[in-house]
Amino acid sequence: MDATEKEQLEVVQKWWKENGSSLLIGLLLGLSILFGGKAWLGYQETQAQNASNIYMQMLGAMSQDQTDKMRESANQLISNYSGSTYASFAAMALARVAVSEGAFEAAETQLRWAMDNADTPELENIARLRLARVLLQQEKYSDAGELLAARSDAEAFRFQYLELEGDVALSEGEAGKAAAAYQQALEAAPPQSPGLSLLTTKYESVAGAGNTVQ
Repeated sequence: MDATEKEQLEVVQKWWKENGSSLLIGLLLGLSILFGGKAWLGYQETQAQNASNIYMQMLGAMSQDQTDKMRESANQLISNYSGSTYASFAAMALARVAVSEGAFEAAETQLRWAMDNADTPELENIARLRLARVLLQQEKYSDAGELLAARSDAEAFRFQYLELEGDVALSEGEAGKAAAAYQQALEAAPPQSPGLSLLTTKYESVAGAGNTVQ
């Protein structure tokens, strides 16, 4: 080894002594992030698959009118997979069963949970609309009105909100206000919308009230 090579070796050894530990730490940290990230993605995938399986079990129990099994699966989704879309669907399914049993307060609780924990605007609006209907069933007209008024921008659901505003107004004895809301709902409703015939009937029943445009 000549003098030049010896000097280069000494420079490398000095650099490694000063920076080697930091380099190793950085390398180990990078590897931990890489493999930790893969582990986390794997965990997330497993959780999603488990939630999907439980949701399918819930649907199967519902189709066979096995209410107890359906409730067990739904509660498992809400408890263990609360951040998933399946949990919101499960809460709404529990609310549907509660309504069929006349347990409107229980349905209200489930729908509020679904609305507050929905992970998409669409789910939030569906839960809000169903909750408003349950509040109407309990004659909580003021609560229903406040719930509808607090909605975020939801053009796709606009005619349904307007129809419910009409229902609230009619329940409170404000026929003119109900007629105006129903008319706006009819104007906003897409052709062939489900429930359009009923909405038309509602409007026609109060069309003479107030100053609505014919």
